[in-house]
Order: sequence, then C-alpha cells, then structure tokens
Amino acid sequence: MSPNKLSQDQSDTLFDILTHHETYAEIQAYAWPDTIHNFGYPFTEKGPQSSSPILHTLVNRFISKQPGIEMLPPDFWQERLGVLVSNMGDAGLSESYDKGALGTRKTLATAFATLMEFVARGYVGGYARSQNNDSERNYDLDNAEHLIQAWEDAAQGFVYGNMVDELFDQMAESERLVDQSPVIQAATEYLLIWAASLLHHIFVLSPDGQYLLKLLENLNKLMPYMAVRQILRIGNVATMMNGMLRLLLTKVSVGSITKWAGMGKNADPPMNLLQRIISTVLGWDNSEFRDIVVKIEKTKNGPSKAHLDAIRLHVQKPRLDREHLRDLSIKQSKSAVVVIFENARPPLSTALSESQHTQALEYYAALLSMRDREELIRIVCRQEPDLFTPSVQEMVAAYEPGIRSLHKGVDLSGAIYDLQGFLDDLIKLGKAKNNDNGSSNIAGTHRPPSVEEYVSLFRKYMPCLFRYMHQIAKNCPEIREGFREYGREALGGFGNDGNESRGVMTGPLNQLFSAIPPDQQLAVLEKLDAHSAYLTALKISSAKRTQSIIDNTSATMYGTGAYLAKWHHLLDETLITPARAVGPIRRGRDVKYKEGKWKGKAMWDSEAISREAMKDVPEAPDVGIVVKILGRPFKAVLQEMIIIA
Repeated sequence: MSPNKLSQDQSDTLFDILTHHETYAEIQAYAWPDTIHNFGYPFTEKGPQSSSPILHTLVNRFISKQPGIEMLPPDFWQERLGVLVSNMGDAGLSESYDKGALGTRKTLATAFATLMEFVARGYVGGYARSQNNDSERNYDLDNAEHLIQAWEDAAQGFVYGNMVDELFDQMAESERLVDQSPVIQAATEYLLIWAASLLHHIFVLSPDGQYLLKLLENLNKLMPYMAVRQILRIGNVATMMNGMLRLLLTKVSVGSITKWAGMGKNADPPMNLLQRIISTVLGWDNSEFRDIVVKIEKTKNGPSKAHLDAIRLHVQKPRLDREHLRDLSIKQSKSAVVVIFENARPPLSTALSESQHTQALEYYAALLSMRDREELIRIVCRQEPDLFTPSVQEMVAAYEPGIRSLHKGVDLSGAIYDLQGFLDDLIKLGKAKNNDNGSSNIAGTHRPPSVEEYVSLFRKYMPCLFRYMHQIAKNCPEIREGFREYGREALGGFGNDGNESRGVMTGPLNQLFSAIPPDQQLAVLEKLDAHSAYLTALKISSAKRTQSIIDNTSATMYGTGAYLAKWHHLLDETLITPARAVGPIRRGRDVKYKEGKWKGKAMWDSEAISREAMKDVPEAPDVGIVVKILGRPFKAVLQEMIIIA
C-alpha cells in the first residue's frame, strides 16, 4: 500500500524531475510559430494562461525588469522580437532525428534548458532558508567542500541577507578579489570552476566542439575590434554613439551598387555590418556542407541520381510533409532516407548497400544543414521588412542613459581589448597540442585541453572583469543603484516563508500525487527513490571532481556540477534515425560521442576521451513514467500559479 503523502525528500525529487522535463518541453515548443503567440505578456497583451509557464515566469520576474530592458516599448516584444521568434519557428528548421546526429541547435538548446531549470526551481519553488548559514566563516580555497559551502552561504546571503548591498559596496571600494569578503572570494572560485567546466565540455567533449570552435574563430576574425575601440575613445558621448550605430547598422548592398552601375539586375536586400558578419560566417559554414554534397554526387558506386534527387526534393517540401515522413520513420523503425525513397513518386528501390545508405544519410544531413543556414540568413539578414536592425536600435535607445554613464566612468576601449584577448586565448586553448612525449594515448597523437587549463584562462582574465566592475560601481552611480535595486528584487524572488526546501510547491505536488491511482503511486515512488539516489551520487561525484580540479595534479576531463549530467540526460533522450535501412530507433546516447559537423582532421579522439571521462558519472534512471503520469497536471499547476509581479 502506498502512502498518500510524499516525504520532503520525495517531494524535492519529484519537483526536480518535473521541472527538468517541463523547462525543456517549453523550449522545444518554439520550433513552431504559434507558440510565441500563446506566451502571454510581454509578447502579447495580458490575458489567458501562458503555454510556457516556466519561461513566462522567468521573463516577467527576471529578464524584463532589468535596468534598460524595462524601458523597452511593447512594440519591441510584440512587433520585433516576437515576430523574429515566430519566423524562426515557421522556418521549420531540421531536427537531430533527420540528420542522424546531435545538432548544434540541439546541443545549445539543451544546455540553455538545463541552466534555466535551476533558476526556475528557485523562482517557482523557493530557495530554502538555511538554519546553519554563516557567511562570516573562513574558507579554505583549496578544499572543494569549503567552496561548495561558500556557494550555499552566498546564495543564502543574496536571497535572505544583505549580501547584495555588501557586494556593491565592496566592489565600489576595490577592484581586487582579495579585498572582497571571504564568502565572495570562495564563491567566486567555485563559480570560476563551474564556468570553466562548462566551456571545456562544449569545446572538448561535445561532438560539435571543434565545429563550434571554428564557428567562433570565424566570427572573431570578422569583428571590427580596432574600429570599435577607436570610436569608443571619442570624448563626446553623442558623437561616439552615433559613430557606433553608423559602423554597425548602416546598410550597404554590393548588389545595389552593381545594379546602379548597370552590372547586375537583382540586388540583394542591403545588410548592415552585424548582418553581414552573420551572413558571412553562415555562408562559410554552408560552403563546407556544399562540398560534402558535391563529393557524394560524384562518388562512384554511391546512391543513384534518382535517389539523391528524391532527397533534395524532400528537403524542399513543406514542413508538414517532412513531419509526416519523420513520423512514419519512427513508427516503422526505418531510416529517414528509406522512408523518403518509399514515398517518392514513383517509389524508388530501397535495396541500397550499407555504404550507399550511409552516404544517403550524409547527403540528407548536409542538405538540411544548408537549408537551416539559408533560412537563418533569410530571417535575420535579408527579411523585408527588416526586424533585426530596428530591434538593435531600440535596445540601444533603451540603454542610452546607461551607455552615457559607462562612457564617462569606464574604459570601454580597454574592455573591448580585453574581450578580444579573452576570445583569442579561448580559441587558441581549444586547439590541439602535441603530447609531451610525442606518443599516442587515448587522445591520439594530440592532447586536448583539460578543465584545469580553462580554469587558468578564467583566472588570467578575472582581474580584468573585477576592474571593470569596480569602475562601474565607483564611477557610475546610476547604474550601480539601478542594478542594486534590481538585484534585491530579483534575488528576493527566490525566497519563501517556510523552511521546506520546496516550500511553495510541497502542497501542490502532494495533491497531484494523491490524485493518481494507488498502482501509479507505487510506480512513481519507485522512480522517485531511484532518482533521489542518483542525485545523491551525482553530488558526491561532482565534489570529487571539484577537488581534483583544485588540486591540479592531473588533467581532469569532466568538470564539476550536476548541470553537466542533467544536460547530458536531455541529449541522451533525443531520438535519432536508425543507422541501417531497417533497425531500431537510436537515442542521443548512441551518437553523442562520435557524430558531429566537424569534417576536418580530428585533433583528438573525442569518443574515447568522453567515454573515459564519463565512466564514473552516475547514470540517470528512466523516469519517463513519472513525466507521463504527472507532467501535464504539473504544467496546469504552474499555469495557475503565474503571477506577474
């Protein structure tokens, strides 16, 4: 017989499971254009319940109230940003399933969702008031447990104490971290390790790490750092702002010039510099996929021209047609390209060799990647009317008072110089290095950077960050006081009146649990116990890795925090087309180590490194039954709880 009430630990665990899945489900929904129209305020007028209760809460209680952003007019949200989001959904961008790999958008979307779920749990459920909080204690910066405790003490101080005021006051007095309070020093050290772990995971362990690094490098090459720094040195703030807007937003079209000169007929819509950079980077990206397409088309004994033409025609079909064939592929356990061939007019033979089938999948993936980038360029850079440029202009107008204050009190040119240096070093760090002994190991003949090296990079630039924060706090009183007030209000939103770790949600979660049949209660309890044990094991393993990074005695290849494991869980559950013509549907866990867009020479064996690094990471239990039973009722509870402060 099952209990009618959850224990506090079970309630916490249930809340963890449901927020984890609900947050990502809400983000996934924006693959469709109508989702943003059901968001509610500020993207629509205040009205019915939001279809995205978690994101709605975060936007209205955390994002839209930031100094500067709060001054944006309704048209920015409803006629600019909302339309851009809707257009992205309407573009029908590809899914990881079709491409047979975890795409870049999937990787970044799951990373963002995992970050948002941690914030959402605090805002929706409340952050527990600790009875053992002591921000005055001394911390050993070489002890992982002390850093973790400092992070908890700092969080308590920000939510329930006066640490917001203390931080702003101390920052105005000194630019040195050592002059901050012990709890801020230790919490900063923990945050630094966490951030380094995240970047290491993205650029080293991610299957698209080398691809993302190349994308960042291309973007960095095109940024006009020198021109920006020169403009920022202009003494008159109005002249400086006008010059910056002219540099970044003035539209120039090479096609329009050639047309005026009688050398061309159809001129592309003019682009500003920001749009030109985006278009160029994505265009370079597209050229690599185009090379893959051409190579497969010229391959002897590859798929026939009819098969390749069928794939190309399918990519150009309306979204609903492509969705229909994807559903057939999943239901029939057939690969995406086989279903395309079977539904071609006339139907094509599916008797392909294993090599031909693999090439057909690669051809399909390359065409989808090309289409995605063409759609992004169209929406952001070439759409008429242009929504991107006026959005940037409105953002600048909203932040104008702050920009004037920053221009007067902060060395903005120096800040851009340091930012460029950080990005240059980040890109350099992400590239392979020869093994010290020149021999081959699990990484191959080159060794990838470790988490410790990313920590060193952050430590190198930490003084720069604190210097600019000090300049702002000391010389820009309007900005300082605006963010001080915002910090009090935003962080205060994490508090609750009770001592229960999920005080606000304990009652509703128990009501949801009590409403389901006894047999379902038993099934849910079994999964809650398994997930609770998983979270405990995750916490222990994370602390061990944190200590390893602090000790700096070995090359740590998997960073700290439950964040990385939860991120991987979302990737692991992603559906992927079968590798064979007929076969089981794969999951993200089957391809996350070895599939990626990087087609250059591999600098290290990402699959071997990732498997070795993650062998001691606890594996998440399957809690799908919990989400299936309680997911919808939980969302309904969240929708009822939405309050726009």
